[in-house]
Amino acid sequence: MAAQQRSLDSIASNLANLQTVGFKRGVTASHEVEVQRPRGAVRGVTTLAEVDFAQGNLQRSGRELDLALHGEGFFAVDGPDGEVYTRDGSFHLTQAGVLVTEDGLPVAWDLLSGAIDPVGQPLKIDEGGNVRQGIQDIGRLRVVAFEDQAALRLDRLGFWHAPAGARELPADARVNQYALEESNANGMEEMVAMIGVQRSFEVVARVFEAINQTYERLTRPF
Repeated sequence: MAAQQRSLDSIASNLANLQTVGFKRGVTASHEVEVQRPRGAVRGVTTLAEVDFAQGNLQRSGRELDLALHGEGFFAVDGPDGEVYTRDGSFHLTQAGVLVTEDGLPVAWDLLSGAIDPVGQPLKIDEGGNVRQGIQDIGRLRVVAFEDQAALRLDRLGFWHAPAGARELPADARVNQYALEESNANGMEEMVAMIGVQRSFEVVARVFEAINQTYERLTRPF
């Protein structure tokens, strides 16, 4: 029942984030394990939680500072305690010409050779993340990938954190301007999965109830 509850929590999170830009759905898998104890082997069920980093659909927004990644990789962001990562490319420009996330964190650059004029000409951003404003080269956005994506951890604001020593790889993701990546969770599939988990939960609950009734009959005084 605890395993089914963890699966239900994961599905509920997926459903709650159907409209979250760049969201990656959680998946769970349960399997039987056997643990050796002094009095013999004890069997139980363990549940593993993982993240499905599959590509989400790209939705054209028409907004100049909306960027979507197609392929493996993350936008790097300068967080309060170091670099963090996101697939949410709904960026904004401050009055000082700093490119920031929805939460106001500065977007990181691999190369920054100029400053963005917040009232200047429109920005042009190519698939490599190179940014131009008019005839001026601004720089290249930092897009990174990791050898072991499963090691990344998500914080409460939706940013990914890499563990110390995580090996970076050249990102093959292409940057798409005027678009955003949708959540890769599918509402219909998640609802079907939720119904299946709920039914399994109910079956186990009925088994427990039957066992309890049996014990009550066995322990009932004559």
